[in-house]
Amino acid sequence: MKYLLLITLLFSGCTPVATYPPVETDIALVFSDSENEPIPTIFAESLRYAHERFGGMDLVVFNLPETVGGKTYEVVSDKLGGALPMENKEQVSFHIIELRKRPFRAEADIIFPSTSGNYERATLYLTSSLIDPWKVTRDRVWLVPVSELPNPNYNSGLGNELVGVDDSSQ
Repeated sequence: MKYLLLITLLFSGCTPVATYPPVETDIALVFSDSENEPIPTIFAESLRYAHERFGGMDLVVFNLPETVGGKTYEVVSDKLGGALPMENKEQVSFHIIELRKRPFRAEADIIFPSTSGNYERATLYLTSSLIDPWKVTRDRVWLVPVSELPNPNYNSGLGNELVGVDDSSQ
């Protein structure tokens, strides 16, 4: 039992504590790169759940919080079997506007297209353990109307190789 407690503390201490968009100090940001697991898995599970639970479209088009890099979009897209990052504001898409990650639990605020043709907001609650993968355990749909959708974040701040610009000819 002592060893199980020690292993639990060791693994929970190594799990990044992160918020996207970031609110942590510069030192904390070094350890909370969005490309590091389990962040892409949490994004993917949140989007999968929202798509299955709330519907709204056939193909998943998604937008992640500001400051999330292009590599994270690629990993999330692969985990969802070819989902597409949102590239223009006219696309109907799921928007994860904030993610709060703590050891073994996370909360994702998401804006999703509803079947009524409007957008709605929800908070998804996820959990994990040493032996269980990340999964959404419950959701809360907010009755606050969504008046403005976030801009696409996929192209902002990415390197040339991720936005289709070939710089090899220079």
